[in-house]
Amino acid sequence: MKNNTIGKRIAEARINRNITQEHLEELSGLSVSTISRIETGKYMPTIENLLKLSEILDVGLDYFLYDLLPHNKDIQSPAIQDAVSIMNQMGERQTEYIVKILKIYQASHQD
Repeated sequence: MKNNTIGKRIAEARINRNITQEHLEELSGLSVSTISRIETGKYMPTIENLLKLSEILDVGLDYFLYDLLPHNKDIQSPAIQDAVSIMNQMGERQTEYIVKILKIYQASHQD
């Protein structure tokens, strides 16, 4: 179950970057069959491989693990949940840029 969630997120990130399993094999050193087994939840990648895939696919490690981590959704508004979901699909640089924009906005609109 958990492997499948991580695998789906890896496949999603790979597809979003227009990277084939064959190209990911070249970039990561993982075989196509291993990548396929990870994406279908039949194999749990090591933390080292998750870190490698995170870097190659330009997503934070939390992107793969987000659905497995505990979240207090009762506290967050739907707008915040949407923002977090969108930002989890972004690369690290994009996320940092959005956070800077939010901080500038917050500083200029303090009551």
